[in-house]
Amino acid sequence: MINLIRCDDRLIHGQCMTRLVQHFGIKHIIVVDDFTAKDPTMKAVIQMIAMPGMKNEAVTVEDSIEPIQKAIKDKVGTMIVFRFPMIAKTLFDQIDNLPKSLMIGPVQKQTDQAVTVQAGTYLEQNEIDALTELDQNGIDVYFQVVPDMKKITFKEFKAKL
Repeated sequence: MINLIRCDDRLIHGQCMTRLVQHFGIKHIIVVDDFTAKDPTMKAVIQMIAMPGMKNEAVTVEDSIEPIQKAIKDKVGTMIVFRFPMIAKTLFDQIDNLPKSLMIGPVQKQTDQAVTVQAGTYLEQNEIDALTELDQNGIDVYFQVVPDMKKITFKEFKAKL
């Protein structure tokens, strides 16, 4: 089962392993990132940093559909994590039965035109457009670094633009 879909440019890191994994009951992490999945060293690092009893895997966006569909059907708490919001759009467009929720944590600033959501979270206009479409399609898009921090809904963010 998919317990969490998260956009976080750090992918797997300390907060992820200590707070998100515990809070959401995660035992399997699917990292959807072309660079990481195509680099043998990075892919090995992702697998090696799994906590005891956990499984981590790195897959390309193109190769992610099958492991995600498998995870939807099993009983293992799974988190899907990726660096950029455009990947969320791709996944939600291609996989019908994903949970209708997207947590966005830190996203790096790519250009000077990026809009600040909160400290450490920036969106480009094409990402805002993609998230707008997800929001209009019933996906609960929200910004939250860790579960005990204030949640900013996408609608709240859009209202401030």
